[in-house]
Amino acid sequence: MSCCMIPAYSFMCYKCGPIKEDQEYSADQCEKDQIKVNCTGDDNTCFKFHDESTDGIVEEARGCMEKSYCEEAKEICSDKDKMKKAKVKECQAACCVSTGDTPCNGASIASNSVMTMMMVAALGSLKLF
Repeated sequence: MSCCMIPAYSFMCYKCGPIKEDQEYSADQCEKDQIKVNCTGDDNTCFKFHDESTDGIVEEARGCMEKSYCEEAKEICSDKDKMKKAKVKECQAACCVSTGDTPCNGASIASNSVMTMMMVAALGSLKLF
């Protein structure tokens, strides 16, 4: 007898964010635009990122991501030299895992002081690399 099939694991996260790099996208706009999405595959955590560049551009994003990338973003953001190199003045991020149909990365999620470069990577554009 062959091994059993393991059911796919998925959970819900809110998703929103700027269309292109360095596009102003506020937390209020993200709240208006956010949609619920099913996270699958390697995306095993929800994220919420917010940053302000040294040019004054504010970006907010939410979605699904690999937990290791989210944790790496926290480490990078705590390095002031890397933030300066990425032209990031201020940043916050949070990673969480939702249970059921209620995403954990909505407006009330707690934020830590972390860098949002992974947000940009998750959106398909890279700021730091």
